[in-house]
Amino acid sequence: MDFRLIIKKINNTLTEEEGRIFDSWYKESEEHRSYFHKVEKNYQKGIHPVDIEQGWAGVSSKIKKKEKRYFNYKYAAAIVLLISAVTIWYGYTENIQINPPMEAVVVQKDSIQIGTDKATLTLDDGSEIVLSKGESVETDKASSDGEQLVYANGKATSEKNMAKNILTIPRGGQFVLVLADGTKVWINSETRLRYPVAFTPNKTREVELVYGEAYFDVSPSTEHNGSHFVVHTGGQSVEVLGTEFNIKAYNGDKYISTTLVEGKVIVQSGMESKNLNPGHQSAMDRNSKKMEIFQVDVYNEVSWKDGLFSFKNRSLQDIMQVLGRWYDVDVVFQDKVTEEMTFNGVFRKTLGLQEILDIIQYTNLVEYEINGKTIIMR
Repeated sequence: MDFRLIIKKINNTLTEEEGRIFDSWYKESEEHRSYFHKVEKNYQKGIHPVDIEQGWAGVSSKIKKKEKRYFNYKYAAAIVLLISAVTIWYGYTENIQINPPMEAVVVQKDSIQIGTDKATLTLDDGSEIVLSKGESVETDKASSDGEQLVYANGKATSEKNMAKNILTIPRGGQFVLVLADGTKVWINSETRLRYPVAFTPNKTREVELVYGEAYFDVSPSTEHNGSHFVVHTGGQSVEVLGTEFNIKAYNGDKYISTTLVEGKVIVQSGMESKNLNPGHQSAMDRNSKKMEIFQVDVYNEVSWKDGLFSFKNRSLQDIMQVLGRWYDVDVVFQDKVTEEMTFNGVFRKTLGLQEILDIIQYTNLVEYEINGKTIIMR
């Protein structure tokens, strides 16, 4: 059954031959009839199918015309509209088979919560402060409103007395950090960042991404007497003058990925050093320390910081890894083939996990089961 016949039926545009094909399918089973009416209901709500690739390409071309900023909320909103297509359908192919989706098995789901703003701040003396949404906290160097931690614009008198703090974001969390030099850092789930509470004048500003993922909007060197900014992580360093970039270095990942959004950076690993241009990503092999450079869809790499999951031709294994961090769940695949299936979609991070899993299940290629905080994909 060609999926478009269902849409043509809803719009009363079937040809005589198409009508016979549809009627035969519709009369075949109660499941087919139920599925048709579910599609019809959503279509009437304004949830229409689109060509995912064409939609993504159109929005991406608009974004690429923005010279000052890669990400623009007007175009982000346009991309989010693609969710109306993905909410029910996966892609749009010539001969997609229409079979009613299986109902998900939910043993227990109450323990699964949508991720939120939360972090643990470790001070230089080892003491810890829990930061959480809606709660204000102040230290002698910084203050937090529960969504971001902002350090006072101070300067260290020497490198010896430069105190360092650690911000740890758990699974199911996110947080924003503003360093003493004005650099803004969006920190993703399951991430740890070590940094000085103040920077020594005329010295390189250095921080360490211990593990995880973070997006940096670096205060330019022109505002700090030419001092460069360096991020160290897993055997590589990224040196910048003032720019925006994303580093992904989760424990267990084979590669450390650095994506440049704007400006210029130098990525160094051992004796190897490479310049990165906007719209490109370096991938450093943790074992060999060798780097490769690729052109990438930047929006797809950094949309997480703006409250979106953007999955373009991503495997279900990769997707469930991302979702597992945000919803703090474990994922088990019962079939290798299921792990390697690809999916396109853009989702708001405020959606419940089961809503997203239902969307994926509507592809009719995979089923899932929720058992406490474990998701079983089969």
